[in-house]
Amino acid sequence: MSVRSAIFGTTSLVFIATGASADVSANDIWTDWQNYMAGFGYSVDGTETMSGNTLNISNLKMSIPVPEADGNFELSLDSVDFVENGDGTVNLVFSETMPMSFVALGPEGDAVSGSLDYTMSNMEMRASGEPDKVQYDYSADQIGMTLTELVIDDEALSSDALEVSFTSNGLSGQSIMEPGALRKIVQTMALGATQYKVAFVDPESDAKVNFDVSMASVNMQGDSVLPISFDPENVQAALESGFAVDGTLSYTGSKTDFSIIGGGDEIIGSSSSETASIGVTMNKDALGYSGSSTGVSFNMNGNQVPLPIVAGLGQIAFNMLIPVAKSETPSDFALGVTLGDFVTSDQLWSMFDPAKVLPRDPATISFDLIGKAKLLFDFFDPTQMAAVENGEAMPADLNAVTLRNLRVAAAGAELTGTGDFTFDNNDLESFGGFPKPTGGIDVGLVGGNGLMDKLVQMGLLPQEQAMGARMMMGLFTRPGEGPDSLTTKLEINEQGHILANGQRIQ
Repeated sequence: MSVRSAIFGTTSLVFIATGASADVSANDIWTDWQNYMAGFGYSVDGTETMSGNTLNISNLKMSIPVPEADGNFELSLDSVDFVENGDGTVNLVFSETMPMSFVALGPEGDAVSGSLDYTMSNMEMRASGEPDKVQYDYSADQIGMTLTELVIDDEALSSDALEVSFTSNGLSGQSIMEPGALRKIVQTMALGATQYKVAFVDPESDAKVNFDVSMASVNMQGDSVLPISFDPENVQAALESGFAVDGTLSYTGSKTDFSIIGGGDEIIGSSSSETASIGVTMNKDALGYSGSSTGVSFNMNGNQVPLPIVAGLGQIAFNMLIPVAKSETPSDFALGVTLGDFVTSDQLWSMFDPAKVLPRDPATISFDLIGKAKLLFDFFDPTQMAAVENGEAMPADLNAVTLRNLRVAAAGAELTGTGDFTFDNNDLESFGGFPKPTGGIDVGLVGGNGLMDKLVQMGLLPQEQAMGARMMMGLFTRPGEGPDSLTTKLEINEQGHILANGQRIQ
C-alpha cells in the first residue's frame, strides 16, 4: 500500500474515531461528513433511510484512487446510524467490525490487494454544541485492526507468512470542530494498554521475523487547520491554502520484542523506555519536529552476534525547526540533540579495556543550535528544490548561529562550550565563498590530560601523538580553575582575524 493510501486510510479512521464536523441535525452531520471526506478526495456512497429520529446509512463505501500505485483504497461500513436524542445532541452508532480494502501496485510492479478489519467494542460517540462549533465526546472498551488478507499477483499469503494486528484498550477522547473555508480541529485522545504485532516470513531466507510492541498508555493531542479541499501529495499548495498542524504523541511503558529465526540463524532482542513523546509542527512558515525518551534500554543476542549487546540511555532527545517558505527576512531555525547517560555492559567494555583503565561512568553527548536564516526557495516546491539540489540556486542566507549547552562527557573527561556568530552574506571572499563570520566560542575541557594518559597506557594512543596533542593544547588553551582543566576562547573579529585567547593565529 502506498504512502498516499496509508495517509488517506489513517484520515478515514481518525474521522470515524473522532467524528466529523456536524450540526445538531442527523442529516447535517451526514452531509458534512460527506463534504469533509470529499475534501480529501474520497468518493462517498451509501443508502439513506430516515426512520423516526434515526438516519441510517447502509452499504456505506468511501474510496479514493491512488494514481501513483495504479490502485485505490476503500473503507466499507455495513451500517451507520445518526440518532437525534431530542436534546440538541446526536449519537453516532457504528458496526463493531468495519472492513477495509486496498488495491495497488507493489514496488516491483506486482499487483497487490488486501483487506483489513477495523473493530470497536462498545463504542459510544455523542455530538453536541452549535452548528459552527461542534464537540464530539467518545469512548470505547477496545479498538483494533487486523490484516485479514494480502494477495500478491493473485496469490494469497497464508496467515503464517504474514500477520499484522493492533489492539488498544480504554479509548477516550474529545474533538472540537469548527467548519468553514478553513476547518479548525482541536483533538485529545487517550488509550490504555496498547499492543501491535508484525510477523512475516522472509521469502529469500525463509526466516521468521517477529515484532511485538506494547505500551502501557498512549496520549495524543493536536490542533489542525484544514482547507475545504487539498491534496496531501501537493504539500506546497496545501500550505498556501492554510493547512497547519501542531500535535504531540506521548506514551509510557513501551517495550518491543523482536526475533529473526531461521536457516540456522537466530537473533533475539528487546528494547524498552519508561516515557516517550514525539511532536510535530507544520505551517506555511516552518516545519518542526521534537522527541524525547527516558529510561531507554536495548539488548540483542544470537548466533550472528559475537557477544550480547546491552545498552541503556537515561535520556534521548532531539528538536529541529526549519523555515519552509521563501522570505525577504530571516527566520528562526534550531537543532538540538541529547544522548544522555549512556551505559553498556562490562562484556562490551572488556573488548577494548579488559584492565578497566578507563572510568566507566555514563557518557553524554548534547548540544543546542539556534539561529537565523533567510530561505531563498520554497522548501516543498519540487521545481525549486530540484534547482537547489542541482546547484542551480542557493538554498539560504545564513545570518546568525548560537551554540548552547555543548557537552561531551565520557571516560572521565568532559568538554563544554557555548558561542555566538553572525554572518555577512555580502562578503563571500574572506572565507573562500562562505559568508564572513564574526563572533566567538568559549570551550572548556576537564580531564583531557588524564584521558590521554590512560589511552597511552592502554596502547590506543601512541606516546608521540599524545605529546603533539599536549603541545597544541598548550598553544591554544590556558589553565582553568580546577585540576586538569583547560579553557579557550576562539574568536573571529570584524577584520576577519582568527584569535585564540586574544592571540591572533590567522
